[in-house]
Amino acid sequence: MPDEFWAGHETGIPTLGAVAAANGLAADTAMRILEFGGNAIDAAIAASHAAGVVEPLDCGLGGAGFMIIHHAESGRIEAIDFLGAAPARAHYELYSSNTPQGEYLIRVMGRHNVLGHRAVAVPGAVRGFAAAHSRYGKLPMSVLFQPAIKLAEEGFPISYKGALRMHRTVPILSHTKSCRSLYLNQRGEAFAEGERIRNLDYAKTLRLVAAEGPDAFYRGDIAAAIVAEMRAHDGFLDIDDLRNYRAVWREPARGRFHGLEVTTMPPPSSGSLVFTGLDELAKESPKGEEATHEALARAMLGMFAARRFGFGDPNFKPVAVPEESAETTSLCTMDTAGNAACVTYSNNNHSGVVVPTTGMLLNNQMALFSPWPDNPNQVAPGKRPVSSMMPTLLFRDGQPTMAIGASGSTRIPTSLMQVLHRVLVQEKDLINAITEPKFHAESETMISDEDLRHIAEPLATKLGLDYTALADRDTSLGVVQAIQRAENGVFIAVGDPRARAQGRVQ
Repeated sequence: MPDEFWAGHETGIPTLGAVAAANGLAADTAMRILEFGGNAIDAAIAASHAAGVVEPLDCGLGGAGFMIIHHAESGRIEAIDFLGAAPARAHYELYSSNTPQGEYLIRVMGRHNVLGHRAVAVPGAVRGFAAAHSRYGKLPMSVLFQPAIKLAEEGFPISYKGALRMHRTVPILSHTKSCRSLYLNQRGEAFAEGERIRNLDYAKTLRLVAAEGPDAFYRGDIAAAIVAEMRAHDGFLDIDDLRNYRAVWREPARGRFHGLEVTTMPPPSSGSLVFTGLDELAKESPKGEEATHEALARAMLGMFAARRFGFGDPNFKPVAVPEESAETTSLCTMDTAGNAACVTYSNNNHSGVVVPTTGMLLNNQMALFSPWPDNPNQVAPGKRPVSSMMPTLLFRDGQPTMAIGASGSTRIPTSLMQVLHRVLVQEKDLINAITEPKFHAESETMISDEDLRHIAEPLATKLGLDYTALADRDTSLGVVQAIQRAENGVFIAVGDPRARAQGRVQ
């Protein structure tokens, strides 16, 4: 059940705007930027950099992702793809094995695509946020870095979600000495919620990027430190991979649903499939909880079947399945001028590699590729993998009416499908739509919050799916952040209680 003391949502008519973020300190950062005269794009960038400090396992300068923007003055709606790219030298040695249960699997030797230096894709966050700022930012970029720098220098209390993440990834955090010394205590244990940590090396790295721009990361001293670490540990990433990386401006995937214009990330995101699923669901008009959840489950299963076909999983068996982490960060901002932004970016599960002297934890986004050759999601130089991340904006009569995103791997699209169905079809308020229990159906499995077991378990049996219930509103089932602007000018900003996330309206 949600934390009874959680106060992560606010409602009101703003003088500045609204923000929803997975961490309260990131939400506070966005609000400070709006107070200082920045727009929603500035606020989203600053909050993203702050999230990289206070959610260091989930995101940061070593991560990558997507951003979707509405710029009110120009009327433009654009998407930025700054997903991690495969290094030119990346390749994996595969072998077959049998599990004790007799299952035949294809594995990557040493799990090199998941753990350590060979799991690192070219980080895209610095280029992505610089591109957004160059086109639509209002305040100097150096100003947007200041809250993150202060948090890294002065330290911060570990959040509920942050402590959970550290506890769950202790073996990965132990992978390198620099990672252990930063994120585990002297006994090799994870820090607890509320304990304070700081990262002085990361503050220096942020200062350098703030002063010198993205070239400091992709061509200068930071690049040199990354490459030295990779060469010392036989990683794939090299200087040319960093120098050649570019953030890509993409035309959003567009559609209409329940009278609203929908804009979400195009491929390599699978976001557009959510609205295909919602369209099919809306045609059925199911009545009652059981029928509604069955229709949702069938829409989810159909969505993933379409993703497997349309996004190029190998058309043979056995398959080396990409390992997409449930841990990411998502945040969204809107201001009173009509600007809006939504960001979802990630270290995937993180590689366990902290680059010495930089304080920077690197991603393991190479796990998002299928290491098997000759398929559309195979590893190839400079290529970006398929991703479930899907920051989304919805519009009514050309004005943004909702910004919504989530973390949670393949639970991102199913979480957003449920929340949007509750708000737009069932006409529930946004707070309840996010706080009610969720479930997820994919391939041969169904999982749900424990308090939805009475519906989900018999439904799984009916559909022939293996069922698992998750206790305590587990963050891995999808953490949704959203802002809704009503026609009367009232804003509702909601952070998901399962992560103790925060919404602010001011």
